[in-house]
Amino acid sequence: MSARVAVVTGAARGIGAAIAAELAARDHLVVGVDVLPGSTLQIDLTDADAPERVLAACPSPPAVLVNCAFTEERAPISEGTDDGWARTFEVSLHAAVRLSRAVVAAGAAGATAAAGAASAAEAIVNVASVHAGFAAPGFAAYSAAKAGLVAFTRSAALEWGPLGVRVNAVSPGFVAVERNAHVWGDDAALAERVRAYPLGRPGRPEEVARAACFLASSEASYVTGAVLPVDGGLTVRLPEVL
Repeated sequence: MSARVAVVTGAARGIGAAIAAELAARDHLVVGVDVLPGSTLQIDLTDADAPERVLAACPSPPAVLVNCAFTEERAPISEGTDDGWARTFEVSLHAAVRLSRAVVAAGAAGATAAAGAASAAEAIVNVASVHAGFAAPGFAAYSAAKAGLVAFTRSAALEWGPLGVRVNAVSPGFVAVERNAHVWGDDAALAERVRAYPLGRPGRPEEVARAACFLASSEASYVTGAVLPVDGGLTVRLPEVL
């Protein structure tokens, strides 16, 4: 296979689907992974054998991994459940760590076997969130998991840089995807949601996808450990001006 293999988790819809489509348009052979139907591989990433199954579905060791899969328990802290928190962290953080380890190990083994061929892992892109650095009521579990993903991004960039693996993240703001259609499909609710955004609108999945694919590409060959906001300017605004 001459095409670079790219694994995208959470690829059945939303931002993950947009990233998978953008990578495919850039001549990657994309292995989409999701618990929902519509991907190359339909599995639960919290299963113990999930990394092994993902790698088995790849024709060669992946050059690119995009960790986009997530779930969330949306509830006030005092009303959250242990199971909800655990599931949020298992899907949104722990599964990304396990799959990243597996992809880097497979890439290192492939490069050794092929005397340094380009089959080794090159780039990991984690899909974080503005919630990783800013609080909102009901998002405690999600925010904590995404903050963990940002911290993992930086640590992995440090440790895997000597292997030639770049690890970065994108940090989306409000993006118009299926799960929040009740907001962007309602003019009043949308106006309230985007009033803090300098660009005055929600993001589109393909806008996040292009940023993620830039970080995965050779155009970002000297970028690692970065967290790129794709948030319409939300995080540059001081709260007192609202």
